[in-house]
Amino acid sequence: MKWLKPMLPTLVTEIPIGNEWCYQVKYDGFRAMIYIDDKETKIISRNLNELDDQFPEIVQCFQRLTENQDVSPIIFDGELCVLETENKAAFDKIQKRGRLKDKEKINHAKNTLPVTFLAFDLLMFKGKPLTNQPLHERQRQLNLFFSSLNSDITNFREVKTYDDASFIWNLVKKEGGEGIVAKQTKSFWEPGKRSKHWLKIKNLLIASFVVLAYDEKNAFFHIGCVHNDEFKMIGKVGQGFSKEEKEALITIIKKNCTKREQSILYVKPSICIEVEFLEVSKNELRHPKFRRFRFDKQWEDCTWEKVQKQEQN
Repeated sequence: MKWLKPMLPTLVTEIPIGNEWCYQVKYDGFRAMIYIDDKETKIISRNLNELDDQFPEIVQCFQRLTENQDVSPIIFDGELCVLETENKAAFDKIQKRGRLKDKEKINHAKNTLPVTFLAFDLLMFKGKPLTNQPLHERQRQLNLFFSSLNSDITNFREVKTYDDASFIWNLVKKEGGEGIVAKQTKSFWEPGKRSKHWLKIKNLLIASFVVLAYDEKNAFFHIGCVHNDEFKMIGKVGQGFSKEEKEALITIIKKNCTKREQSILYVKPSICIEVEFLEVSKNELRHPKFRRFRFDKQWEDCTWEKVQKQEQN
């Protein structure tokens, strides 16, 4: 079978509403496709790399599923995840699994960090390509396939599809999930294309931080917050600034630099900025993006407790 480049969603800030849209949870994992024929099962990454050795429990799961069913060749599109809840995956844990190369450690991790393949699309069934079928038909066939399986199947789930945007968004917000993907029900699967028929909306958190330094080499601003009466570095932000905002901030830092370490210029805490981010992982912001300056705030207002409160809300 020919390996396909995945169809990708376009990032937007507003959830589209209408009868032509359906909605799925966006899980924070590794995008992958499962290819199964009479000879083998292959896990292929977004960049067309083989992942079989990293996730043997997934290969074994699909081999068991198909050994008594005449369904191959078959192709599933989905996400490899380490699930924390029904609607949230832990990206740092799937990263940890993905970095393992030693076979013994991988076999141990199958039990300590089990991975689940979450299928949200069916691209081929019994050798018949389905990419020329509308999404609602592909989802119908995917649902029929899952309905035929035993209920005790592990490591393999179908991603639920919802018609109510508010309902699924509230689920994701409650559990701290990554976001949702809105899909047009009549859309076709377009390999290798970032499509506007699929739209992703991220469940972003917002908090205020203090600018502590600027890295001239990488063009990142180091930001932090107050924790136990000390400053805690919590991430680097470079996106979201207009050209004028970035140049003004760099100028202020250079004029008020208190220390230089290689390419990093440090300043006393005084400038507060508002940042959106996905979550805090290993005490660092994931996907931070500048929103605006907060001249109305003092550095004492930017605390670790307030950041944690954002995650809990």
